Amino acid sequence: MEIKLYLQRVYEELHAHPELSLEEVWTAGFVADELRGMGFSVSTQVGGHGVVGLLDLGGAGLTLALRCDMDALPITEETGADFASRNPGAMHACGHDSHMAMVLAACRYAAENRGRLRGKLLAIFQPAEEVGAGAKAMLEAGLFRQQKPDRLVAIHNLPGLATGMLGLQSGPLTAYTDRFKVTFCGVGGHGAIPHKTKDPIAMATAGVQNALALTHRRRDPSLPGVLSFGVIQGGTSFNIIPERVTLEGTVRTVQADDRELMIRLLHQAFQAAADLHGGSYQLEYTRGVPAVVNNAGVVQELSGFFASQIPEVPVASEGLASLIGEDVSYFLQEVPGVLLYIGSGREGAVNELHNPRFLVPRETLITGYKALASVIEGYLSKEGGLPGQEE
Repeated sequence: MEIKLYLQRVYEELHAHPELSLEEVWTAGFVADELRGMGFSVSTQVGGHGVVGLLDLGGAGLTLALRCDMDALPITEETGADFASRNPGAMHACGHDSHMAMVLAACRYAAENRGRLRGKLLAIFQPAEEVGAGAKAMLEAGLFRQQKPDRLVAIHNLPGLATGMLGLQSGPLTAYTDRFKVTFCGVGGHGAIPHKTKDPIAMATAGVQNALALTHRRRDPSLPGVLSFGVIQGGTSFNIIPERVTLEGTVRTVQADDRELMIRLLHQAFQAAADLHGGSYQLEYTRGVPAVVNNAGVVQELSGFFASQIPEVPVASEGLASLIGEDVSYFLQEVPGVLLYIGSGREGAVNELHNPRFLVPRETLITGYKALASVIEGYLSKEGGLPGQEE
C-alpha cells in the first residue's frame, strides 16, 4: 500500500476508536498487530497498556527508539468528520492518533528497507500520557532494562507551527508541572462579630497576594515560570465566617532549582498570611512530570539529517518552548534524545489542542513520516550513521 494511503488509513482507524488514559486496550491491540505484521518482536502490557516493538536489523549499530503516545481525551467530538469518534465522550483531540500513524509508517519504512539498515529500531507506544503516568510506569516495568536505546526521538503535533514545518529546539521545551493544595485553618463565627474569629478567608486572600508578589519579586525573571490559582473553596453562607478555606493551583518551572525555590516561597507566603490573622495552614505539594530538555547534541544530529535528506521541509529552531507538561521527559532523563514537533496549524481551521473540533491535517502525517524516515536513515543506514558505528 502506498505510504500516504497507509498513513491516512491508520490515522482514521485510530481516530475513530479513541480510548482514555489507562483504558487503551483496543488501541494497544491494533498497534501490536501492525508491528507484528511488519516483522517486529512485540511486547505488550508494558507499564499498563504500553506496546514495545523491536526490529533487529542486524550488524553493529545504534539502537534508535521512536516514541509516541496512545491515549485520548474525555471530550465529545464535534468535527463532523466521517471517521469521527465512535466512542461517546472520548476523542483524539490532542493528535495522539496522528503520532501513532506516523511512527507506524516509519516502522514500516524500516522493515521495508532493512537490507540497507543496521542496528535496532525500538518503537515505543506509550499509554496514559494525558495523566502523566505512562512513561514512568513503562520505565518501572523495565522498558530499558534489556534494550536501552542510544537515541530517542519522540514526536508531537503542534498547531502553533504551520503544517509542513518541523520544530526542533535545544534545551528546555516544556515545564515541571506541579500542583498544590493549601488549607487555611481558623476559628469560625458570625460575620457581624469578626473580632471573635480567626478568618481563613482573610488568610486565603493574603496568601494569594503574598504568593504572587513573592514569586514575581524573588525569582530570576529570565527563567520561564508560572504560579496560578485555579480553585478556591470555603464557606456556606454570606454571614458565616468558616473554619477552613482551601486553595488549589499549579506551579510551572523549567529548572529543578527554580522549582525548589517556588516551594519555599509558597511556604513563606502562606505562613505569613496565616500568622497575620492568627491561624494556620497546611500545604500539600505534588511534584508532577519533569521538564522536557532536548539534548543539544541530538538536536544537531537531527538538524543535519533534515538538511541533507529533506531540505524542502522548513525547521523552526526557536520560540517553541512552553509551560505545558509532557511525560516523555522521564525517557529523556535516561536516554539522549529530543521531542520533535510536527506542525499542524492551518489557516481557517481550529488550531487548538484539546478542542472538540481539532483535527490533524493529512500533510502533517506526511511531514512527520518524512522526518522519522530521515532519522532512521541518519542513525541506522549502513552508508550513513554516526562516527564510531563502523563494524
